[in-house]
Amino acid sequence: MGKWFSGKVAIVTGAAGGINRVILTHLAEEGARCVLVDINDDWGESSAAAMHARGLEVMYIRTDVRFGDQVNAMVLKAVEIYGRLDILVHGAGVGVHNEIVDMSEEEWDLQIDVQLKGAFLLSRAVGKQLIRQGQGGRIILIGSTAGTNARPMSGPHAASKAGEIQLARVMALEMGRYNVTCNVVAPGLTDIAGISLSSQSLEYQKAFISQVPLGRLASPDEIADAVLFLASDRARFISGQLLCVDGGYSAGKLAVVGPHVAAHYGIIDQE
Repeated sequence: MGKWFSGKVAIVTGAAGGINRVILTHLAEEGARCVLVDINDDWGESSAAAMHARGLEVMYIRTDVRFGDQVNAMVLKAVEIYGRLDILVHGAGVGVHNEIVDMSEEEWDLQIDVQLKGAFLLSRAVGKQLIRQGQGGRIILIGSTAGTNARPMSGPHAASKAGEIQLARVMALEMGRYNVTCNVVAPGLTDIAGISLSSQSLEYQKAFISQVPLGRLASPDEIADAVLFLASDRARFISGQLLCVDGGYSAGKLAVVGPHVAAHYGIIDQE
């Protein structure tokens, strides 16, 4: 059986660690030649080297996705080396946790610029290349449950992830005629212990899991499975969509339980 992405070239941002590194690894294992984009040189170079040692084709390019010149240069270099592009997965992100009234402009700008402006800059550069090639392609933005379910101290995070959803929908409308699909994969809280510089307190994990119908954290592999599906030919007619991989968290309010008494006005007989 052939590999899903043989002959394809994929760019994955924020892939030096965490969920995005797992996504990139799965793409490479399925035959893609991959560009690992990050600003953490130590993790980026070591991750690429470890994958090379396994026989996977991965190239690290340091890129700050907030800046168009760096994004354009990275895309140009990827095309010069690999000859084409097929898939963009934008997962680079930063953590800013503060209430709106206490948040600085610098904190707001950092998260918006990395997560939403970065999505625009990357999609613009990759989209132009996909259109030039004339063979279609895939743009996948890594969203968050915060994009549709607000939580305290997540202002720029929630705003950027909500913006990504609408950005993907607009791009789906604009790029459909070129056979380029644009979608968002929104992970629920995911177990990133040992693979990320970020961390989650046990208190936060417990509070989150209490609202997840399946009653646990996601594994990074489960997020990667959804991304690889949307990046594959099996999802060739899916565009402009939000796929939540969250164990049912986004389905509703699990904590709102108990009897709800309402008048039936005699329409239903009660014994």
